[in-house]
Amino acid sequence: MTRAEHDTVTPADKDATGEIAQPPGHVEVWRGNEHSPVEGAPDGVITLKDLEVYYGDFRAVTDVNVQFGSKEITALIGPSGCGKSTVLRCLNRMNDLVPGARVVGTVAYHGVDIYGPDVDVIEVRRRVGMVFQKPNPFPKSIYDNVAYGPRVTGMKVDSMDELVERALRGAALWDEVKDKLKQNAFGLSGGQQQRLCIARAIATSPEVILMDEPCSALDPIATAKIEDLMAELAKTYTIIIVTHNMQQAARVSQRTGFFTAEADEMGHRTGRLVEFDTTEHIFGNPSDERTEAYITGRFG
Repeated sequence: MTRAEHDTVTPADKDATGEIAQPPGHVEVWRGNEHSPVEGAPDGVITLKDLEVYYGDFRAVTDVNVQFGSKEITALIGPSGCGKSTVLRCLNRMNDLVPGARVVGTVAYHGVDIYGPDVDVIEVRRRVGMVFQKPNPFPKSIYDNVAYGPRVTGMKVDSMDELVERALRGAALWDEVKDKLKQNAFGLSGGQQQRLCIARAIATSPEVILMDEPCSALDPIATAKIEDLMAELAKTYTIIIVTHNMQQAARVSQRTGFFTAEADEMGHRTGRLVEFDTTEHIFGNPSDERTEAYITGRFG
């Protein structure tokens, strides 16, 4: 069965082939990822405990408790404004760059609180890389984009040429750019630029890669390439992705967290994690009615 066939939402009762079709709003989990399904609890490469995030006096996110497993893809889904991207940016302290941002609770990487007083933020971001919503290559050559991270962090490498090639191969881009490494990265297509940003992220040998809606600005063909690449990268890296595309979450992830936003009596909306489980469970048999309502399109 092709991926496109898994993307369809089928009517109730039996279809023309006699198979029992899924109810309206059902999103089927793509079985093509060789890492699916997963069983048991994630092993906790990154663990969030009682996480809250504030921007000034505004509490954007509250009561987030979750573990992210090694060499798995975890998708964070939910309506706009529910705090999923805010949580993602906490995982490598990108919120430090936002004026007034404050994190309460624990964000532990292999048991070490990355917000501890003696933690090197640069080292955190080397181990936990980030790929943003829109491709953001530097105004440099393709080669220098990939080499930038190792250079500025002082990584000791035997051969920068070999490191650049390895990162570009890891991002499934080498064959397309190997003859134009000195050309400006802005000359690449949008999909190629995003894969270049992935190559730039893995060049510093991280363990975790964060992706904030990495396909939202890409066409379907480029999106498919990124999704296939994520499945390949998950053999080596832990990947945490924020996406508004539920079909994408169902296709690529092994676990899914659903966030929503709740308004207080003053109308202030605070994001919280409603449910976290295997992707098969979230999309097939969610435990919380709010998750089911979102998955089936009744809200959000």
